[in-house]
Amino acid sequence: MPPDDSSGPSFQKRLRNLAFSRSSSGSPGKATTQTVFDDDQDYEFKLKYVMEIGKDRPLKDRIESLLAATKQISSCSSSTVLAILCAAGDLFDATASLDTRKVGFGFLTKAAKNGDLDRTTRAKIFECIIKPTNPSSLASQISAIDVLTDRGTKASAFQPQVTDFVTGLLSECFHAADRSRCEMRSKSSSSDEQHNLDTVWTILEQLILSDPDGAKKIRPCQLLNTLTAICKRTTAPSDLDHAISVIGAFTKGTHVPNESLDSLINLLCRTSYASKKHRAETQSCLDNVLAHSDRPVAMEVLLRNLSQISDETTTIKELRGSLLQLEHIYETNGVGANPGPPIAELVQALKDVATVDHGDRTQNQATLILSLNTIAAIINNKAVIQSLIDEDWTCMNGIVEMVAKAADGASTDDSHHDVTPASPIYLFAHGTEIRSDVEGIVHALQKICRGLSGMCSRLTFEKQTVVINLLLFLSNIAEPDTLSVVISYMEDHRIVFPPNENWLAHVAILVDRGFLDIRKHPLYRAEVLDLISKVYDSVSGDPGIADKFGQQFVKLVEKATAGSSVALINQLTDLVCKFLLDARLPTFDLLLAALVDLAVHQGTTKSMSLASTVLEDGANTASLRLINSFMDCLPNQTQKAKKIYESLVAIAKDPKVLTEVRLKPMHLLVRLRCASDGVLQVIDIPDTLGLASILSTTRPANGTSGGTAQSSRASEETFRSRSDRNSGFVGSSRDDVRSRPQSAVGESTDLLYLAWNFPTFQGGLTDPLKVSTTTGKGSTTIELNPWLELILDVLEKGSDWEIYSYILIHLPSQLTNVSLFANNMPQIERLHDLVVHQLQKGKFFEPPPSTDLRKGHVALCLYQTLTVIIGYSGWFLPQKMWETIHTFLIGISQWNQTVKCCIHALALCCHELPRAVDRCLSLILTKMSQIITQSQFAIDILEFLTRLSRIPAAHQSIGEEPLRIIFGICIRHLHHSREMRQIATDSAKLSSSTSSKRCSNVSGNAGFPSDSSLAISSEKELPEYVYALAYQVITHWFLAIPIQDRSKHVGWIAKNLAWKDKFGEEIVEEQSQVTLDMMHRTAFLDLGETVRPSIPTENERSMIKKMYLVGMSVITIETDSTTGWTYITKRQASGTTNATYQPCVAPLPAHHVAVQTLATTTGTNTVPSIVPQHVLLQLSSTISPMPIPIQPIVLPDDGTPEKAIRGIDLIATVDSYKAGVIYVANGQKQEKEILGNTSGSKAFESFLAGLGTMVVLRGATFNTCGLDKVSNMDGTHTIAWRDRVTEMVFHVPSMMPNLEHDPQCTNKKKHTGNDFVNIIFNESGLPFQFDTFPSALNFMNIVIIPEKVLARPPSLLSAENSGSDGVESCYFFKVQVLCAPFLPDISAAATTKVVSASALPSYVRQLALNAHLFSLVWSERAQGEEFISSWRSRLRHIRKLRERYANTGTSANVGYPEMGTAEDRGGARSYVEGDDWKGTLAMGGLAEQGQFLMSLDFTRWT
Repeated sequence: MPPDDSSGPSFQKRLRNLAFSRSSSGSPGKATTQTVFDDDQDYEFKLKYVMEIGKDRPLKDRIESLLAATKQISSCSSSTVLAILCAAGDLFDATASLDTRKVGFGFLTKAAKNGDLDRTTRAKIFECIIKPTNPSSLASQISAIDVLTDRGTKASAFQPQVTDFVTGLLSECFHAADRSRCEMRSKSSSSDEQHNLDTVWTILEQLILSDPDGAKKIRPCQLLNTLTAICKRTTAPSDLDHAISVIGAFTKGTHVPNESLDSLINLLCRTSYASKKHRAETQSCLDNVLAHSDRPVAMEVLLRNLSQISDETTTIKELRGSLLQLEHIYETNGVGANPGPPIAELVQALKDVATVDHGDRTQNQATLILSLNTIAAIINNKAVIQSLIDEDWTCMNGIVEMVAKAADGASTDDSHHDVTPASPIYLFAHGTEIRSDVEGIVHALQKICRGLSGMCSRLTFEKQTVVINLLLFLSNIAEPDTLSVVISYMEDHRIVFPPNENWLAHVAILVDRGFLDIRKHPLYRAEVLDLISKVYDSVSGDPGIADKFGQQFVKLVEKATAGSSVALINQLTDLVCKFLLDARLPTFDLLLAALVDLAVHQGTTKSMSLASTVLEDGANTASLRLINSFMDCLPNQTQKAKKIYESLVAIAKDPKVLTEVRLKPMHLLVRLRCASDGVLQVIDIPDTLGLASILSTTRPANGTSGGTAQSSRASEETFRSRSDRNSGFVGSSRDDVRSRPQSAVGESTDLLYLAWNFPTFQGGLTDPLKVSTTTGKGSTTIELNPWLELILDVLEKGSDWEIYSYILIHLPSQLTNVSLFANNMPQIERLHDLVVHQLQKGKFFEPPPSTDLRKGHVALCLYQTLTVIIGYSGWFLPQKMWETIHTFLIGISQWNQTVKCCIHALALCCHELPRAVDRCLSLILTKMSQIITQSQFAIDILEFLTRLSRIPAAHQSIGEEPLRIIFGICIRHLHHSREMRQIATDSAKLSSSTSSKRCSNVSGNAGFPSDSSLAISSEKELPEYVYALAYQVITHWFLAIPIQDRSKHVGWIAKNLAWKDKFGEEIVEEQSQVTLDMMHRTAFLDLGETVRPSIPTENERSMIKKMYLVGMSVITIETDSTTGWTYITKRQASGTTNATYQPCVAPLPAHHVAVQTLATTTGTNTVPSIVPQHVLLQLSSTISPMPIPIQPIVLPDDGTPEKAIRGIDLIATVDSYKAGVIYVANGQKQEKEILGNTSGSKAFESFLAGLGTMVVLRGATFNTCGLDKVSNMDGTHTIAWRDRVTEMVFHVPSMMPNLEHDPQCTNKKKHTGNDFVNIIFNESGLPFQFDTFPSALNFMNIVIIPEKVLARPPSLLSAENSGSDGVESCYFFKVQVLCAPFLPDISAAATTKVVSASALPSYVRQLALNAHLFSLVWSERAQGEEFISSWRSRLRHIRKLRERYANTGTSANVGYPEMGTAEDRGGARSYVEGDDWKGTLAMGGLAEQGQFLMSLDFTRWT
């Protein structure tokens, strides 16, 4: 009976179980949660089914009851399950029927799923499962054990019985599956037996992995034997996979009994060789065995597998697997402190294995490779290397024999080699050659060599010899690092060095077999060369031995190119060049000829078609090394340097040689320079960037090699890395690559690159700038005629475009070095004639179509050359110079690209050839007028005209027609400038309406443009400068006209100065007004400046002063009322005129009565006899009516106008410019030391003398531009220059004192640092860097580099052209203008010009004047302002006076009421600019309409 309610579960618990049961069953079709029995239910279930399953019940009823119990057994308690198991125990036996066992195992499986069972109940279930049963129940048994152990992961309670049981199941399942496979004969079909086997494999592996401690309790022999048997018999890869996995899991922490080691290791070895897939796993298994089992026994098994191969106890798979396992063990240092068998015994076994004959060569090689790999692993094993070193090396003999056999087997030579000669170096001459088809053997031998070389340094000499013998024997296949040991051995033991008696023979062998043998690794061959170089260094002190040593290596250049890399050829040629420096001349000639042969013959087009590109690389390398040798010999081996130079010219000249090879010598030749003292130099990068940007292209020209593109890219990087602006015409590059090259380089062009563009000295060449040594006493001994002849030949006959363009680009820069070519005037004259002829006839070579260039680009380069040759004009006849000028005129009209260059050249001719320019002036001006519509040349033309106006000798014979052309050019550019300025103004208004943001300068950097203005560069975008230049040209040329002819031009100029705005109104702008004022003041006056004379007066109180505004001038009249002496000062915008006036009073006749006035009759004695108004009326008026708007305006005497007039007087009547003139002495490059100079050279002093006049500073009355005029703080004198329009003061630091309290020369820097323009007289011998003097206001530097030419031109020998002291007569100068990065290059000297000493001061002064004006315009423009000249400033002051005092005069007849209306008496109407005026012609004058009487009253304006 069930217990009563009081002993059972509570009512609430039953209610919860009932509710749970209902909710679980209330959703049909869904899985329900298992109902958990309460105690009463469990008790009732147990009583029911124990009784129904009892053995006394019929079998059928028992089975049905067991089936019913199975459905809910997982909800029962452990006691219930255990009771039912005991009642139904006989249903699981092997004697039960198949159906009964299925029901029974179903119950066991279902019960095992109950996770709440206690250990006893689970043990009972396990006991029931493992009962012996019929094989037909195997699947049910496996399923039950699978569920009970959760796939083997929860079986610790059943160990070790469960593992042993599963092992037994494994055997049964394997056999069943094997039979099924045989029956099915289909790999794609799957059977229940295979499924059972896979399940058992998984359970077994997890049993071992999840419980390592339990795995140690099992019977390992049974497991391992079963696994071994399965692996031997199975044909299914999956069985092998599972078996290796189980073995791996078992061996991780379990000791393998010795009796099982043999079979296990053999299995692992066999599997390792047979299956690459399992090789790593089997090696890991063996590692575990060695770590947790008896290692010596395991190693003995492996060794036994090697030694028993002869009696066929060991199979081939086990043998090779053993070799693989041994290799793995030693490669991973797996032997540890217990290395296993003795090394000698192991090596002997391996040697025996290598000799086994399998009856097939391929099989033999496979075993041999494995044996060699094992040997290599042993030799490279760190744990056994010391024991190997300590051996008596009997084993090493076995290794040597084994390696020799392997090498012989893989050799192309059938003979056997002796690897133990008396001298290792001779073995080098008889090394073996390994066939390339046995890579496995080669790889193994390389590893052996690697190991032996690693231990070589720790061996005794005798053992080292054995190792070196073997390495030499295998030198053809050994790796570079390995063979480095051989090289070190030879070097350490001095085998190839004296005093070894056979050292030279050894060296010859080393060269022949170590380097010339192309089978050797390139890195090893390189080390051989290094050793040879060391050997040479050791004997170079003995000239005889060194010379003989060098003779040995002539053949190196002849034979080494085939099969050699570029690096090897570089190294070889470096070595030969070392021999060149020390060799005597006969040997030197042989070596030089060999290098030249490499460059010429192997670099020819014919050679390249038959050989690899290595020949080209070798030729390039030879050329480069010849350049290095030339530079090394240059200091003190002149004869050798001369021969190398001639060889380089020969290479560059040979048309059969590849272009790339010919260009290499040219890289040096175009960089040759000569200093003024005869020092030959090689500079870094010539001043060629402007021209290079014109002739550059992205595509290689026809005929260039495939390496061009790469070379171009390298050159581009080289060019972009040079960001500093400098001069010295050594690398004077811009700091940014512009797409708008200005000045002489012509039109805007994108900067692209040729193969030769900006090449650097490659391949380890010495820095050329470091080479600066004398090659003779005062002159160079190298004859430049061959190089000039080459240039002439290329220009005249043509060449490959790369060569032709290279000459075009670099020739102008080299020609600027007059000192270099002073002794080659015949060739220079031929060059001049050739260039002139080609340009005049247009017969020069056009660029290929692939370059996208035009003929004008080539013409530009030729014109650059011709421009430089102007500096050589002293050596030529005048007729040639006239031809030169005519040639430049062709360039102005023929090619658009050459216009700028030609104009700049003509500007230089104005200074160098003034008479020739004067002779051709009309034609020059006509040509320029023909391009007047091309505004991009406006600046160049106007700067030329400005310069020309200041050189009287260049326009002595100018007529009226050329003058009209000049004024016409200016007017045309003024109109265009106005249009451009109007467009800019309209654009500014438009932009200001859309955005109020305005670009401004950084504080403290006045004149430095903001980022938005950096793009401004072209003339079209600089109308302000064109505007200022045009007016300046008009002014200069008007003043240059003889006074008797000036009036002829006034009308035309005045008419064109007025213009109409967009509304049709006629306008005369301020600058036009001051220009008219200038013509008004100077049309009939050419006396220059006037000063106020001293007026004789006995009483200053008798002076009467009156001031008037007459038109746009201020007139001051001061009259001595007693004598009539009058001082007249007329202040105009363009200047001030001082004059005196005195009436010539005749004595009164005797019959004349005394003159009396009212004042005299009243007794007043102070009545004046004359007043200023009389002077004004006498000079400017008659009784004719004067229109009110033009009547003089009387200024009051209250002192206010005088203040304004003093303001006018403070504004100079000329534009004040300033520039620094800085002397840089030899070797100076720092700002402090440069500014610290207090004197300069004779050439500098001569230049200063021509630049201006030395003036005293103390008490100076002119504008000194900041220089002290009181205390001589800035020196006692300075240099200044002035004409009728401009005044320039030069700040010369060398004329300023160095102050003790100012070591940094700050006082000097405050002047030069604030100058827009600095003139740098650079005698440092170094390139001038633009940022040497950091300043935000230094916009332009005019750099001058003197060149002392010892061969004086004939034209300089005459007294007429020589300087006063003759110093400058032998000097020439290179001049270049460098701009700040944000400025465009618009100067006529943006490219280097050569200038004579006599022309230098005026040329540079004009450059400075233009540069300063441009800087002023740019600075004001950058700040959004307009440049205002001094004349315009004076005009504005005068205009302000007019605006304040206009029409305020009152009639003196105020006491006469009948004199007109009140308006007549009180004042006239005021007129302002633009008002209309109407009048009537009367009495020879003009009377205002309705105001005739007032127009007659002259007292109103006097």
